[in-house]
Amino acid sequence: MKIDHMTYAAPALLAADWGTTNFRLFLFGTDGRIIAKHTANIGLKNLGVLTFEQALLSVMKGDFDRPDLPILLSGMVGSRTGWIEAPYQSCPSSLTDIASHLVDAPSDRLKVKIVPGLRAPADHEGLLNVMRGEETQLFGLSATLGDGVFVLPGTHSKWAAVENNVIEGFSSYMTGEMFQVLKRHSILGDLMDNDKDDEAAFTLGVDRAMADKSFLSLVFSVRTEGLFGHIAPESLSSYLSGLLIGSEIRAESIRHGIRPVGIVGDGTLSNLYKRALTHTGFTDVTIHDGDAAAAAGLWAIAHEGKLVL
Repeated sequence: MKIDHMTYAAPALLAADWGTTNFRLFLFGTDGRIIAKHTANIGLKNLGVLTFEQALLSVMKGDFDRPDLPILLSGMVGSRTGWIEAPYQSCPSSLTDIASHLVDAPSDRLKVKIVPGLRAPADHEGLLNVMRGEETQLFGLSATLGDGVFVLPGTHSKWAAVENNVIEGFSSYMTGEMFQVLKRHSILGDLMDNDKDDEAAFTLGVDRAMADKSFLSLVFSVRTEGLFGHIAPESLSSYLSGLLIGSEIRAESIRHGIRPVGIVGDGTLSNLYKRALTHTGFTDVTIHDGDAAAAAGLWAIAHEGKLVL
């Protein structure tokens, strides 16, 4: 990425969203604008023999060759298997709460701080929830969008309530991971072939999930619908996706009611969630770029934590 430095303020911060598979690096100017951004294949799963410090230094080249700058990292880099554990902070949590609990990473060459994740206290059913990385996106969004309910689709989808720029609580769903496990490692996948996006099959799955059937019974219907030819092999994955996303939406509609929802992410998955939410009665559903939210959150946390002025 070629940068015309005449149009940007002086560099002030390096920050990255560093997850299990993804790594997104941002260089910010003193005015909070992004000067440059870079993605790299150095997620926690891909480090190999590199230490975290070595991996970070490997991408600090060109415009990012600024070891003098403060560095802020969020995501799984702060987990127990990360660079150093940044203990979970409890909800409700404000930007100030998060910024006051940044953890120093052990490094002889760099000034690195890591954002702690969040934990949601046990609800009335005794279930605990945790997140790492999503809290940064939520604080980035709340700075511009204000209060609301946000869904962050993915391997482990999150639904979070934000009020007065405070993350009040959230729920987690293994929707993405469950889809892959059932499709690849269960009898359900045996009938699937040449997958395509079938809106009718997806909507049928959403409707059935919203009708409050037993989830395990619903999942088995993927096999019977395919076995008797009610749903074509290429459409079964859409039906399964509808069942899983619909189950998630049903639980959250009970928790939060039918209200505006912001989806954090991009691509096919976010569009599926928007389609399902709109179909089930949510009338104000918007999609927000995940990278932009992460960048905005990193800058807000750095500013609140006095890493930048």
